[in-house]
This record gives sequence, C-alpha cells and structure tokens, in this order.
Amino acid sequence: MDVSEVHNETFEIKDSVNPDMIKMNVFEAIATRRSIRKYTSQDVPMEILGLIIDAGRYAPSAGNTQNWRFIIIKDPSNRQKIAEASMQQLWIAEAPILICVVSETEKLKKFYGVRGERLYSVQNCAAAVQNMLLTAHALGLASCWISSFDEEVLSRTLGLPGEVRPQAVLPIGYPDEIVPAPSHYTMENVTYFEAYGRRFTNIERIMQNPLVFDKISRMISGFIEAGKDAMNKKKK
Repeated sequence: MDVSEVHNETFEIKDSVNPDMIKMNVFEAIATRRSIRKYTSQDVPMEILGLIIDAGRYAPSAGNTQNWRFIIIKDPSNRQKIAEASMQQLWIAEAPILICVVSETEKLKKFYGVRGERLYSVQNCAAAVQNMLLTAHALGLASCWISSFDEEVLSRTLGLPGEVRPQAVLPIGYPDEIVPAPSHYTMENVTYFEAYGRRFTNIERIMQNPLVFDKISRMISGFIEAGKDAMNKKKK
C-alpha cells in the first residue's frame, strides 16, 4: 500500500436510519451473533458502513480519550495483503470491506502511564470492536474479530506511525454460512458474590431473567436449522 497516495473517494452517509435496516434488538444481537468466515460478494452500502463505524465511535473509553481509529479497506489487493499479514488467513480477503481498528497510545500513556499504554488503550478499542460487531449483526451483516496477525507487517501495510498499534481486523460483509451456537458456561460457573470463588447455588432462581440469552438462542434454533437446509438446497 502506497501511503503517499491520497484517496479522495467521498463517502455519503445518510442522516437518518431506515427502521427496516434494524433486524433485532440488543438482546437478540448479543445472543445470536456469530463469528462468520464466509461472505457473499455483495457490496456493503456506505451508509450502513457508516452506522457500524459510528457504533464504534460511541463506545466508552478511559477518561473519554477515544484513542481508537478506524481504517476502511476496500481495495482487493490491500485486503489480500492484510489477510496475508493476519497469519495467512486468506478467507479474510473475501469480505468486501475490512475495518482495521488501531490504537493511538500516546494520550493514554501521558494521562495514565504504563497502565494506560498497555491496558486502557487495548480495552478502549475492544469496547469499540464489540459495538461494531453487534451493530453489523443487527443490520443483517456479519463479521469476525481477528486479532491474530503479525503486528509489524500489518503496521507497515497500514502505514502506521510508531505510536499507533493495530488492535483488530474486522471483515464486514453479508454472511454465506450459518454457524451453530457455541456452548457457554452456566451463570453459576462464572459468577461469584463478594469474593472470588464464593458461589450462590440456584442462581437462576435468585436473579431476575438470568437466562434471557439462552431463551433467545433456543427460540431461534428452529430458524437456524431451516436456514441451513435452505442454504444447502441452494448450493446443490
């Protein structure tokens, strides 16, 4: 990538959101989001991409430092370079758009020292990434959180200065696969009270609506199986 060249493409972002674009509420988005590694060739409208970027922009950050920066990659050759830098995960290049999330660390280091540079700068970007993943899914798109890459090669490919570190690569596109729900630990196994290791038994009876995400997942399982059958018939 020749960073000396200036790309002058104008992105037109609509001021209003068509309610029909929103496919689900936040509970459904959390419960049904999956890591997708196969995408159709259909392009992603820029106004939808703008919503995804905006969701990242609204994430919380330590001291409101907002150290995240988002690099949009559309050029096929550049997508290929990023896929190769991501430990040869070549399927990444098949997504029509990549969003590279990078962290400007200097401000965090200035205000919070080593902890800000090494921890807060990463946490802030992670919050932005999660916002974008859920928003993409709620809009009928798919993505996958990629953090396995050669940082030096990716930084060079993106033209990053020394104080900016890559945090994640997000392929964005329309899904071309249906992924089953992964297993999750029960609330009883991951929740403690007052101190580490101190459990409550029968936590489902104690906490209000504790299994809402499990209920949503079970509710849509039939639709997922139907979708699998339809996709298999289409491919045949």
